[in-house]
Amino acid sequence: MINTDHLSPDAEALADELQRSDDYRVLRRVPKPYPSMPHMGPVPDGRCVAIVDTETSGLSAEHDVIIELAIMLCFVDDGSELIGHFGPFSWLQDPGRELDPRISLITGLGAQHLMGQKINDTFARGLLDRADLIVAHNSSFDSKFIERRYPDLAGKAWACSCSEIDWLKLGFDGRSQSALLAHAGWFSDAHRAAADVWALFWLLRHRQRDPGGGPVRTHLARLIDAADTPSAIVQAERAPYSKKEMLKARGYRWNPDGPFWQIELPPQKVEHEQAWGYRNGLPTMTTRTVTARERHR
Repeated sequence: MINTDHLSPDAEALADELQRSDDYRVLRRVPKPYPSMPHMGPVPDGRCVAIVDTETSGLSAEHDVIIELAIMLCFVDDGSELIGHFGPFSWLQDPGRELDPRISLITGLGAQHLMGQKINDTFARGLLDRADLIVAHNSSFDSKFIERRYPDLAGKAWACSCSEIDWLKLGFDGRSQSALLAHAGWFSDAHRAAADVWALFWLLRHRQRDPGGGPVRTHLARLIDAADTPSAIVQAERAPYSKKEMLKARGYRWNPDGPFWQIELPPQKVEHEQAWGYRNGLPTMTTRTVTARERHR
């Protein structure tokens, strides 16, 4: 477990006593954000990872807008070990329209918080442009809003901490950020962008042994490794409508831009998947390779 130096020693003594009983489970609040740079000096050499979260006026990147944006930068060495971090920085944005009350219930943001507010786009874009990899817990959602606001960032490499880490094999229940954080023994204030970014960073720096007796490493290292590994999209083009439920049950998702059903797999599993499609009466399945620059789009 990550150290608990930021917590009250007296409270920690009580928490330790509770943890000795199987009838209790203790969650600790993540610390307040703090920077950590080598010798508190200039930006270190190494790979730059931006952790991002957006709160939005709705679910459609085409019709809705960002109302809160948070970004922090992390730096890792060649072995994906953390060597520095700073942020998060966060901004509010007036959507210029009435906010759905349900969004206010989720985020705690209302018209009184957003009126006249504006994201510092020069600064925010500069942070994202500096990053070699952008991380979010739902990258397929956040990337669309980010690229709509900053079109020149299209094609940046993204990684998704929800889908690209095999949390089940690591012994976690669920994949929501709050559930993962709780499993690791922590909690934070959710649904505000800066708090969510910092909580995700805190989760990703947690160390755990790889399944099957592999090395002990951070979840951030796992995520970077997954993002760096090309994968294959297997496309069930011209699949009969009668095969819809079969494909869904196997994990295929509908791609309306195709339109066709598709699944993302490691390259070594493609031949097996194509053979499965043949045995189940599907037309010859096509494939394409995707990297972090195309994934989650």
